[in-house]
Amino acid sequence: MWLLELLFFLITALIGWTLFGYFLYLWIRGQFRRHEVPTSPLSWPFLSIMVPCYNEEEQILAKLEDLRKLDYPWDRLEVIFADGGSQDRTVELLRAAIKPGEPFQVIRCPRSGKIHQINSLLPQLRGEIVVNTDVDARLSPDALRWIVREFATAPDVWVVGAYSRPTDTLAIERYYWDAQNKGRFLESDAKTSSIVIAQCYAFRRDLLRAFPEDVVADDVYVAFLANTLGYRTVYSRHAIALETRSPQSYSEFLPHKFRKSNAFLRESLRFLYRLPDMEPFCKMMFITRTAQQLLLPWALAFWLVVAGVLINLFRFDVVITGAAFLILLLMCTNLVFAWVSLPDGPHHYPLSVVIKGYLLTNIIILATGLSYPFFRQGSSYRRVKIPTPRVDTPLEAKPSLYATRYALRPLGLRHRSEGE
Repeated sequence: MWLLELLFFLITALIGWTLFGYFLYLWIRGQFRRHEVPTSPLSWPFLSIMVPCYNEEEQILAKLEDLRKLDYPWDRLEVIFADGGSQDRTVELLRAAIKPGEPFQVIRCPRSGKIHQINSLLPQLRGEIVVNTDVDARLSPDALRWIVREFATAPDVWVVGAYSRPTDTLAIERYYWDAQNKGRFLESDAKTSSIVIAQCYAFRRDLLRAFPEDVVADDVYVAFLANTLGYRTVYSRHAIALETRSPQSYSEFLPHKFRKSNAFLRESLRFLYRLPDMEPFCKMMFITRTAQQLLLPWALAFWLVVAGVLINLFRFDVVITGAAFLILLLMCTNLVFAWVSLPDGPHHYPLSVVIKGYLLTNIIILATGLSYPFFRQGSSYRRVKIPTPRVDTPLEAKPSLYATRYALRPLGLRHRSEGE
């Protein structure tokens, strides 16, 4: 009997840590860290912006206009559209729209696929900092300046990701993004974020010369690479990137999230051999994040089985104690997440969306773990459709909103993807 009870408490502890305790620890640790205020450097560094594209005639001119609105010295900037062999009018439209004297150029890459396109560009880039942004990302005009300020806070900051979220999508997708973004803020405040988002992220040029050709999620890879090398990854509250292409139905949402979950697991396990060399925080984060995908769904199912056996043996006290412990952690975690504010304000969801989001997330994670030995994907995949813009939330209105609401302020909780 005591072995069964011990097993029950061990499983309860595993669930408690991976589902709740990890985020509580991040919050507590973040309260004791000094948060540097991002300030402008003495001189603005030269930036290289990569825009991988393939058959993007519907969005490419909007992306060009978005980049034109960026508030950054043009003499400190190069912007390269890396085309992967588009068969539509993407290249034609770009070359006709780019004006003389603008820092934009179009390069035809020898191979298609986002990683191949990026790798073909990296050797010829001149920037001290490399910025990667997707065609379907709309950046706040001050995004580049905020990214540079984040790098300037400390010499060990080697990767910076912009705060990203979808513009028009399912409620469950927005809820998923909000929860994930708050988790990234907690990690970043505690020490370093485990991931940045492909919509817009930047890294110091010396971080890598090329991505491994089998990488499927460059945003996950670059963050894990920096973290395992002892550098920090910052998920910015000030640089903003809106995603214009996101799931509009459950038939798009489920495979979209499954593919992203598979990519995250695949890229994180790539660094498993580096585990002994990681510093303690990164090691803890790596183990926990991996356990959340590989062990948590199974632990929840096994917990229910063991709890049922204990109830049949009339050990109600043991089951009630374990359940009360998890409920207490859940309540504390909800308070922490409610306290972590998002740059665009609080978002409220009905209980049905929260429950559905939690259940679908665990189903996707379980499917990811089961299918991982058999499912493989590349850096090219079928994209979700572009939604029809909503009249009440035009993208053109967003930059002015950013400019007025996100002024320079101290970082702290109180002030508070992949590609082709």
